[in-house]
Amino acid sequence: MRPALAWALLIAFLCLTPGKALPQWQWADLLRVDKLVHMGMFAVLTVLLARGLRDRSANTRPLPRLLLMAGALSVAYGASMEVLQEIPGLNRRGDIIDLIANTVGAVAGAYWLRWRLKRNAAATTVA
Repeated sequence: MRPALAWALLIAFLCLTPGKALPQWQWADLLRVDKLVHMGMFAVLTVLLARGLRDRSANTRPLPRLLLMAGALSVAYGASMEVLQEIPGLNRRGDIIDLIANTVGAVAGAYWLRWRLKRNAAATTVA
């Protein structure tokens, strides 16, 4: 769980850094990169959470349940970050499009990990 916690803290730092401390980019650059960054951050968070949950539960929970839990936690965390960005003084704004990108990333991370684990299981069965 430590990698997931460390990653979540990095996300909080990036999302809650006051707006004045952020580098300024052209809007066109933000539209191309920003949403991909959000998707990537929350895909990684979902993967790290799922692995941490799997290690903590000693593999007693079925994979779909672990992935659902990790995805739901990532989406909830992403929503929390968007709400917290509305704190006065941060000079940030929560954004529904960012929340959608966070959610897409969390779902993509869960699907990627499911695919990867099934692929590894099939490879060990054949060998």
